[in-house]
Amino acid sequence: MNPNFSVHPNHGSSLILFGLSLCNYALMYWVNIFLARHLRIGEFDDYSVAISVVTLLSTLATLGLEKYALRMVALNIERKKWGRLRHFLHFSVRIIVVFSLILLGTLSLSLEGILTWRHADFHIAIVIYAVFLPAVAVSLFLIEIVTVYGFQIVAMVLYRLFLPLVFAGFLFSVQGLGYALSATSAVLCFGLAWCFTLLMLDLAERFASPKPLRQAKPTSHDRRKWLSNALPLMLSSLMMTVLTSAGTIVLEILYPSEFQVGLFAVSMQTCSLISLIGTSTNRYYLPMLVVLIERQDTSGVKYLLVKRIRLVTLLTLLYLIIIGIYGIEILELFGPDFSEAYLALCICSFGATINALFSDSPYYLQFMGKNRLVVGLMSLGAAGMVGLSFILGTFYGATGVAIAYAAPTIILFSLLKLLAHRHLNRYLSVNALE
Repeated sequence: MNPNFSVHPNHGSSLILFGLSLCNYALMYWVNIFLARHLRIGEFDDYSVAISVVTLLSTLATLGLEKYALRMVALNIERKKWGRLRHFLHFSVRIIVVFSLILLGTLSLSLEGILTWRHADFHIAIVIYAVFLPAVAVSLFLIEIVTVYGFQIVAMVLYRLFLPLVFAGFLFSVQGLGYALSATSAVLCFGLAWCFTLLMLDLAERFASPKPLRQAKPTSHDRRKWLSNALPLMLSSLMMTVLTSAGTIVLEILYPSEFQVGLFAVSMQTCSLISLIGTSTNRYYLPMLVVLIERQDTSGVKYLLVKRIRLVTLLTLLYLIIIGIYGIEILELFGPDFSEAYLALCICSFGATINALFSDSPYYLQFMGKNRLVVGLMSLGAAGMVGLSFILGTFYGATGVAIAYAAPTIILFSLLKLLAHRHLNRYLSVNALE
């Protein structure tokens, strides 16, 4: 067993993790306000699309191994299979780097070709930021590894605090040196911030890894098994990323370098706090859930899930109250014209709330072998979102795409929660009888 890992959640750790997520949200939100005020509309759109594209690609680049690690690493530490775990870590980093480079080459040829076909301007910022894809993807993998080692707060300090602070520092340096900010300089600053964060995460992983793991020799030939188990998690994560990021890309195709792209990007950036609540609590609770299920601890599983839903409900309710009262004023921080995004923000926030509340459900179902079910449902949801975005976005712009995001998200995660609840009750009742 990992002495740094506990299956007993406490409010102190949960609140610290949420506090770090809140700091990250505030810092990145401020950075986006800063860029929206210092970049031309077209430049800000290019920056927003570059972030969305690389976010989408980073989900592909990890091949689902970072999500699979939540289960794989926790169970192998629990079972003390150090050689197998060491081989998994080495293999995962290598394959993530190789696949990231493949995706980078594919992007350079495909996306810019589509924009040229649409007679849009050449969007070099997208390709430049994609150069940093290997660093982004490996960082996302190491975040999960350090978390499962039991050093959740260290991982979140580097990801949620160190990364945006370095990003902001680079932006100030560019401006202080007298250079004009542009979409290209902004993505260069963000990419370099990821590189520094990767260096710190690598040091943290080496420090946090259990001593028997560092001394073990890599053993196991389960690479195909790891990839086959991780692939469904990658597909579901990809579909989730499509739900949250594709709207900005669709609007860029429909309205190249126009204000609608910025309106929707700002809406999603504002409601991303809810997504942070979901992801931060999942990183904290999911490894515990895996170990408790492995131990067939029925009461522990139920207690864990109740604590998570109570915490997420409280935090999302607080967010919705703030948006309802101060939403327009918050949007106007980007500039007075951005208040037009208020309706889109309210719609996106409702969809993001359901996502955060039930975001543990797809991971639970996949950990329990329901990969086809989860991937199938999430693929339908993502396809519905993209299709609706093109239809509603054509007629209603940012508000239409907000509806296209919220409606499939609410239906999808409500259904996944229902299926997960039923499966867990059956699983625990069967094991209780044995």
